[in-house]
Amino acid sequence: MTSKPALYISDDDPDVISIVDNNSSLIFSGPHNGKAVPSCLPECLGTDPQWFYNAHEASDLYMDDLFCALKKSIKDANYIAGNYSRLVCDLNAMPDYAISQFSSEYKNVSIPSNLPDKCCSKQRMMRLNNIYHPYHDSKKEMIKRIRQIKGYVINLDMHSFTPTWKQEKREVEIGTIRCEKTPLSQAIEEYLKSQSEYKFISGQPYRVAERPSNAASLITHSNDIQYVGIEIRNDLISSPDGIEKMVNFIKKCIEYLYNHPDFEKISAPRSYNIESETIETPYLGDIWSI
Repeated sequence: MTSKPALYISDDDPDVISIVDNNSSLIFSGPHNGKAVPSCLPECLGTDPQWFYNAHEASDLYMDDLFCALKKSIKDANYIAGNYSRLVCDLNAMPDYAISQFSSEYKNVSIPSNLPDKCCSKQRMMRLNNIYHPYHDSKKEMIKRIRQIKGYVINLDMHSFTPTWKQEKREVEIGTIRCEKTPLSQAIEEYLKSQSEYKFISGQPYRVAERPSNAASLITHSNDIQYVGIEIRNDLISSPDGIEKMVNFIKKCIEYLYNHPDFEKISAPRSYNIESETIETPYLGDIWSI
């Protein structure tokens, strides 16, 4: 199943989202899988194409390839993925922060089509209405449908990150995104701590508390789910062998969750049972992109 809203997206443009509906309780979501740019905008949003197609800021590199492999291996799961570049509209940011004017890593790299003289409030709203909201509305409908069929939902939000950040090497190989401790996030981190295939470091590569423009809390509350994202260092899935190894790893993680003695709590809505963290709300100044 695909979706292509009218107006901003032409008939010749790629679909806004890609959806695979099944009857499993498991949903894989990929908000940053795509690199597409609407034909009404300049190619690569006016940036250097060589930079755009290799930049983490434009998409989560190799995540779309991982999704293709997951679909072949975990055939009964549900999948939803964004097909447009996160620089067109970041599906994993709060709406006010979904269109970045500059690279999140290199402040001297601007995104010409996102600057105020090219992207006015009307243009921003059109991107939100035609790209951002269709993704989140479709995800909400998917979660509602699966809950009606199975009685519960487990959503794994999938992301990749770069081996370096601001010229410094990252030691972490796999991590999590969460805005609070829940039975689901704790079970996944239990598994990641116990396994030896990939280096897991709690709180890396990102902490949502330090990036309040991230949409994790919005997704959590609007769907009453225990939000958790899985972050994978992108060099680990840059080859067919790396992707195959990661698919097998993810399957073992899912098996661990479904066989967990606290599965009832793990699969329950957020409101059912939660151990909250106290998180101060920092100043929403910079644009951060996860």
